[in-house]
Amino acid sequence: MQLNEEAAMRNKGITVASLKGIGSNMLLVIFKVIIGLSSHSIAIILDAVNNLTDILSSVLTVAGTRLAGKRADKEHPFGHGRIEYITTMAIAFIILSAGLISLKESVEHILHPVTSTFALTDLLIISAAIIVKIFMGFYFRKEGKRWQSDALSASAVDALYDAFLTGATLVSSLLVYFFRFDIQGYVGAVIGICIIRAAIGIVHDMYNHLIGIRADDTLVRKLKETIASYPHVGGVYDLILNSYGPGETIGSVHISLPDTLTIADVHPLNKRIASDIYDKFGIVMTIGVYAENQNDLKALQIKKELDDILSLYPHVLQIHAFYVQECEKTIYYDLIFDFDEPDPRGALESIEKELQKRIPEYRQFAILDTDFSN
Repeated sequence: MQLNEEAAMRNKGITVASLKGIGSNMLLVIFKVIIGLSSHSIAIILDAVNNLTDILSSVLTVAGTRLAGKRADKEHPFGHGRIEYITTMAIAFIILSAGLISLKESVEHILHPVTSTFALTDLLIISAAIIVKIFMGFYFRKEGKRWQSDALSASAVDALYDAFLTGATLVSSLLVYFFRFDIQGYVGAVIGICIIRAAIGIVHDMYNHLIGIRADDTLVRKLKETIASYPHVGGVYDLILNSYGPGETIGSVHISLPDTLTIADVHPLNKRIASDIYDKFGIVMTIGVYAENQNDLKALQIKKELDDILSLYPHVLQIHAFYVQECEKTIYYDLIFDFDEPDPRGALESIEKELQKRIPEYRQFAILDTDFSN
């Protein structure tokens, strides 16, 4: 199946799920507003407001999915996939606003209580609302995983929170109905705090997506194993993955190859690897090459000297791209320090100076690299 067909199916799946959510939440809002106003229940009214924000969240999910599905253009050559992260962030702020409003209104109700009254039908409708929300939560979770949609996954979290919070509302309503004991203001405050907490978690996740986080360790391992399985590949380094939206990943990697290979050997090898990565993982991968000295005793001697120096630096994670160009008397290598190294640049300069003392006839071309992936 072509990728554009898969994207169209994904957009349709997310839209259908969101529209179902809009319809379900609309019914819940209507019933809860009627019950809340007739019974003077602050907890139920706030629960209705929370469902109203769910409707707006679903509308944003549909709009975000449509915009994210737009084709790449001259101004946005990487496509529009990250719009989904932005709309999910907007959904989180809507949820956060609902939580703050709920908390404020609940505190006012605690300070200035109003007696609530419920009919048995009200309690039955609230019970039905809990069942609906549980169903919606698991449905959104399933569809979120199926279509790799953070927005639907956020809606799943919100729906299951709603089920729990509506359950608390039901308990407080039962206390009023049977014992005339009203704790709905306190229940509303708990609802507000829980909603705020859920929203902050979603904001944190989307913030990480937008800023950029370390690639998944399992994916990195599979990618490196696939690349390393090709003949002549001596090592896989500098793997970088950039996400431009769900299912839209562009990456780069370096491989080390024997310096005895010709460009005519390297070119088809790179093409096969890139094609394989795209077919298996859907990732557009750019592949760079490092040369490896073959049967060069001088290069081995220099490498040993460098390893001895590096053993004195506990924050060195890796050395790669090591190559000695004998005709130019030049040593090439890249170093990666862990993030606990206070002065990576200074440490690299010290390493270069020490190696220069030991092997003064060679110049060095050293690069400070970053630990992008394990």
